[in-house]
Amino acid sequence: MEASEGRRTAAAGDDERIGWRTQAAIYASGTLNHSLSLMVTVIMPLWALLLGASPVMIGIALGARHLLPMLLSIHGGALMDRLGTRRVMLWFSLATACTPLVFPTLPWVWALIPLQMIAGLADTMGWTGAQTLIGQVMRGNPVHASRLSFCVRIGHFCGPPLVGYAWDIFGPWGAFVLMSLWGMASYVAAWFLPPPAAFADAPPVPVRPRDLLPRLSDYIEAFRLVAIPAVLFVLCVTAVRHSGSAMQSSFYVVYLKGIGITGAQIGLLLTAAAAVGLFGTLATGWLSRRIAPPYLLVITVIGAVSFIAITPLLASYTMLVIAMGCRGANLGISQPLMISILGRSLPPGSQGKGVGLRTTANRVTQTFLPPVAGAVVEIAGLEASFYIVGGVAVGLLLLIWGRARRHGAFRKTAPESSAA
Repeated sequence: MEASEGRRTAAAGDDERIGWRTQAAIYASGTLNHSLSLMVTVIMPLWALLLGASPVMIGIALGARHLLPMLLSIHGGALMDRLGTRRVMLWFSLATACTPLVFPTLPWVWALIPLQMIAGLADTMGWTGAQTLIGQVMRGNPVHASRLSFCVRIGHFCGPPLVGYAWDIFGPWGAFVLMSLWGMASYVAAWFLPPPAAFADAPPVPVRPRDLLPRLSDYIEAFRLVAIPAVLFVLCVTAVRHSGSAMQSSFYVVYLKGIGITGAQIGLLLTAAAAVGLFGTLATGWLSRRIAPPYLLVITVIGAVSFIAITPLLASYTMLVIAMGCRGANLGISQPLMISILGRSLPPGSQGKGVGLRTTANRVTQTFLPPVAGAVVEIAGLEASFYIVGGVAVGLLLLIWGRARRHGAFRKTAPESSAA
């Protein structure tokens, strides 16, 4: 009883110390940037098909979105640690607002690759910044992590159907203009974030041109964080988790289009995942008190991957909606677990680098999986790519689960001594 009261008091104290304006700005920034990546999964395959791209070219173009985040996420996180998260998020939010307008002005397949690279880096840095602030400002508090995930699901609920309807009604220009306005809203949200001096003792750091260049020392420090057991665990599980997202962002939409599903219906499918995901985020606290968070994370990620892998087996639109709802529930539970476990495990001065390291691992999967799946489509057919990628992902998760149980490493998931 006393422990429960203490947790409630601590949470209340955190809310009072941080303030709702700061919380709202963090949640809005994370929501707008993360939902952009899901909106892209609706319109980018449609745009590539309209341009006459082949399956392999579609895979390359969609995978290109993750190339720069794979290479520069650690650098971006280090910039947030060094220069201030708000400052970096403002820079990238401008790119998020401007890049969508370039797509319809360059209606050629070759233009997809560089534009996808820029757009992917921009919204990834916005989402990285929101997660970094959960660690920097909110000390990895699971209550705040759950609130961020809850708000992200609201963005998932609204964004995909809106961009799907914009595509059906106004065409490509309407969809890309909507994404540009979405990016501008992320800039406004980042503007309301407080500067670092508002929640830290360190004065603002002046920006020098050389600070904008990647440093080898930042990458070395980031990879040293893998020595923390909880960090290694989160990296492994979330990299596999994004294999399902990579399939959803590439050939899931192509498959649905091939069986006669419209852009608006595709958007509603993703909305179903977001809607059920809202309940998943709310259930995270209750479930994590009954199942150890590391194992709960593995279980829910297996569910999230499985419900995308069985797509070719589903014979009706209703079954597709149910499957995406189940996937959304599992994603809704797993996301705050990842953010909280990582935020509590990282040293205070390495929150940005740690989130950047996890983003790098995710993007390695998302960069290389779509082209590989495209090759599988051409060799074995579209349906086989779902089964092969899903089966490999579930096998890897079971392997991670087995090693975690065997070594018992996660009895020490919060190495406070490392953070000191």
